[in-house]
Amino acid sequence: MITSRRIPRGFSLLEVVITIAIVAILAALAIPSFLGTSRRSKVRTEVTAYFNDLRMRIEQFAEEHGSFPPTLGESMGWPAAASMSKQPIFPLPAAWEAIRMMPTGPTEVYCSYTWATGAGGDATNVGPQAAAFFAFTAPDQDWYYLLAHCDLDGDPLVDSFYFSSSANPILQIRDEGR
Repeated sequence: MITSRRIPRGFSLLEVVITIAIVAILAALAIPSFLGTSRRSKVRTEVTAYFNDLRMRIEQFAEEHGSFPPTLGESMGWPAAASMSKQPIFPLPAAWEAIRMMPTGPTEVYCSYTWATGAGGDATNVGPQAAAFFAFTAPDQDWYYLLAHCDLDGDPLVDSFYFSSSANPILQIRDEGR
């Protein structure tokens, strides 16, 4: 007498459910990390483009007028506030038009941009973020700095700041991605 043995083929329902659960958990962990990295990369590219444009226009203004443009200050960023969603950059404020700013970066931005200027050794126009976050002190020669205020997570308590100055043009970052 021949008995037939049944050879199991395929996966059981339990094995399939466990596999789907593991894949879902891994995706839930990876997607927010990927989105945060993507947003940080977009913002850093935006800030770099705007800082390059502002630096060129501020230095050109100084060449033509003998001094840097008037300080906007840290509370006078444009657009008026950092936002987790993009905001239009146009129409440009009068101070930006005075330096003949023609943005080569995106026309909708995540960050609010501003600058401060001062005479050599005079720290009057150094704002609190520049002093506290980036330890900026007025150098001996006329100076300016650029500041970008960004909200990458929607939490108003912890924002990202990007900074560059005439004394140190390297991009400095505080709390990127928060």
